Amino acid sequence: MKYLKVFILLFISLTLVVGCAPPKFIPREPPIVKFEKEPPYKIDLDSIIKPDKPLYIWMDKDFKVVPQKEAKYLVLTKKEFAKFTAQLEIKQTYKAIILRQEVLVNTKIEIINSLKEYLSLEQMKVKEYRDLWVDSENAYRLEKYNNDMNSLMTKGILSVISIGALIALIIAL
Repeated sequence: MKYLKVFILLFISLTLVVGCAPPKFIPREPPIVKFEKEPPYKIDLDSIIKPDKPLYIWMDKDFKVVPQKEAKYLVLTKKEFAKFTAQLEIKQTYKAIILRQEVLVNTKIEIINSLKEYLSLEQMKVKEYRDLWVDSENAYRLEKYNNDMNSLMTKGILSVISIGALIALIIAL
């Protein structure tokens, strides 16, 4: 019966000691932001507005109007020639502008994609930092708990030794 009481007392004290262990430190999760990469910009040259086509007049060597296959000369009026030259100038200008525009737009898209990748790396860094912080906090709490328990056990053992010594002195006197 005496051993049963000691066993129950030890069981209750161990339950109290284990029950007072610090809980794990769990901070909140940081939000994860995700982006889709931008596709490269492609130019549709067919969408360029073109001036009216000039009206061609095909003539033979006697300057009579004939079909294109039999013609030796192509004649344009001033108005039609102006349309033809405008068409050439616009074509060259649009081509130069579009090529530069494609480079600029693709550069901007690359910058955006780089920024998105940078953001994902920053989020990964934050997660790693958070994990290290949680591990450090948990280790600190466990170390503090162990030190508190060690201090408590040391004080208890010293108290038992002191009381035992007092009892031995009292009995010896």
